[in-house]
Amino acid sequence: MKIPISKPYFTDEEHRAMLRAFASGWVSQGPRVQEFEAAFAKLAGVKYAVAANSCTSAMHITLLALGVGPGDEVVVPSYTFVATANAVEYTGARPVFCDVLPDSYTIDPEDFARRITASTRAVMPVHQFGLVADMDAVRTVAKKKGIFVIEDAACAAGARRGGTHAGAFGIAGCFSFHPRKIITTGEGGMLVTSDEQLAERARVLRSHGASVSDLERHRDGGFVLPAYDVLGFNYRMTDLQASVGLRQLDKLERVIDVRRRRAEYYTERLAGVPGVTPPAVPDDAFHPFQSYVITLDDTLDRDAIGAAMEARGVATRQGTHAVHLTGYYSAKYGLSPDECPVARRLSEQTMALPLFPQLSRIEQNYVLQCLKDAIKDNRN
Repeated sequence: MKIPISKPYFTDEEHRAMLRAFASGWVSQGPRVQEFEAAFAKLAGVKYAVAANSCTSAMHITLLALGVGPGDEVVVPSYTFVATANAVEYTGARPVFCDVLPDSYTIDPEDFARRITASTRAVMPVHQFGLVADMDAVRTVAKKKGIFVIEDAACAAGARRGGTHAGAFGIAGCFSFHPRKIITTGEGGMLVTSDEQLAERARVLRSHGASVSDLERHRDGGFVLPAYDVLGFNYRMTDLQASVGLRQLDKLERVIDVRRRRAEYYTERLAGVPGVTPPAVPDDAFHPFQSYVITLDDTLDRDAIGAAMEARGVATRQGTHAVHLTGYYSAKYGLSPDECPVARRLSEQTMALPLFPQLSRIEQNYVLQCLKDAIKDNRN
């Protein structure tokens, strides 16, 4: 068998939606982007949504819209994709790495509190693999210190904790529509917020700093170019992408249901397998399982096990990085490998197994058998 780590789920609906966008003659940021924003804001339970060309771009303009820049610090968990830290770095601020909890892979609120200084302007908790972090604890610390909470919800479309959707806990949340995410537009991102001024500033920043959008000018019959009073970026989403995103949103509930059932099957079959810890899910969390990530104990060689599974046609991946160990950040800020010990261990011992809606039970059983065989061989 050949089983990929992930596979986007498309039907003819996305194809037909793109053809309609082509036929409309409006393929850049326009009416479908606006419709996608409204639908996603409703999903997240917030007032506003601002589409962008990636989650990284959405995080970048969120930070800039809040005035974060040189001389500021933003606390981010080390165990995350490098984009979380990069978005901070782009502003000229310094990302300050904190550790994560070993069972949930999400930010450790106590370690976050220890990293706060007089220069701290914000914290960016990551809802890793779709599990919403302990936002009550994070918000309690942040409120006491007067700092912004910006959620990196890249993996968390459809995720909830305590009944609240990811992205609605802080002043803003940012989502990804990369092909490995729960729903995809190929590439793309979304900023959600209930802060009107933040949403307005973000819309200006994503489109070269233009005071009004092309869609607004077209509807108003405007001839004169908009004002450009701030330095902006070309971070716009296209109507082609948004047309796909709208149809993907229609499928979100069904896709999450399948992903959760596949994840439950993995967890049931991995119970009691020596050296394997399945992902933990708190009782108050609705986990959509953007990825299914296990932790192997320190007696096992994660990379050797992954290579053995790859040789049998099963793709696996490292859970994610410990960003403080990457060459750029460790060199620039002189960070010790032991700066965030839990993140370091998870970067070395976590493994993502294949998970996507089209994954069959036969394929899942093959993945499980390959994993168990590889573990057995690794111990011998």
